[in-house]
Amino acid sequence: MGILCVACSKKAANADVAKTPVVILQPNPFIKVQYGNMPLVITVPHGGLISPDSIPDRSCPNITTAVDIYTLEMAAAIDSIAKADYGVQPYFITTSLKRIKIDQNRSIDEATCSNPAKADYWYSFHNYTDSCIKKILAKYPSCLYVDLHAHGHTIQRLELGYLISASQLNVPSSINSNSTSFKYLFTANPTLTMQQILTGPNAFGSLMAQQGYPSVPSNAMVAPAIGDQYFDGGYNTARYTALNKVFGLQIESNYDGVRASANQRVAFAKAFMNAVMQYHAAFTGLKLEDFGR
Repeated sequence: MGILCVACSKKAANADVAKTPVVILQPNPFIKVQYGNMPLVITVPHGGLISPDSIPDRSCPNITTAVDIYTLEMAAAIDSIAKADYGVQPYFITTSLKRIKIDQNRSIDEATCSNPAKADYWYSFHNYTDSCIKKILAKYPSCLYVDLHAHGHTIQRLELGYLISASQLNVPSSINSNSTSFKYLFTANPTLTMQQILTGPNAFGSLMAQQGYPSVPSNAMVAPAIGDQYFDGGYNTARYTALNKVFGLQIESNYDGVRASANQRVAFAKAFMNAVMQYHAAFTGLKLEDFGR
């Protein structure tokens, strides 16, 4: 899959920026936290494969326990590419616990099936996410938040969730910007339009599509067709983009061409970081030379 190199300048342009050191924490055996040095937080709630007998399985009704295969590896590839190509690193919060033990993209009751023995794991994941966002906002005017997932839908494309349903994407006039995951951007820039964010040339989906990754929504694919499966964003996206000066999205990644091999994950990471840099420049004015704090 070809990568269109239209990003801001690469690592050399940032070589003279004094970097805040990256700090990696492991507050418990199943949560890993990275304090990075750019205004990007990535959470990976469903990629874990560890299933210790000491932690009971979730058993409440109507839960989902599917694992998002290779999303932890995608996060590692993004981290490596950010460092190698741009000289900066995002903030990360990941869990290695299997989803049948805890679901870090749900409210605490559903995440733990109301088992108090699991509460510390849930609070650790979310308190550290809050901490990462606070650290970013102490240094930058805003924070981009991405919740990284995987889907098993038939159509091989990225599904970008902005807390906007498929039916709303098909009728853009029905979208209330205050209920989206990018409402902060409208506050910061009152002249911004819904079309620019969702399907304009600098929309995240458009930037990924330009690099060979079909995405919905984007300028090439404005909305899912009626009846298509589509994830529009979950608990984490709603929780963190409700915070002041935070905007972002949920990325549901397809398997073929994105996650299936190490080479595909590296290629995706390059396209992702390229899109992040352009997205920041277009909608926040922040560029590579502003990062590193």
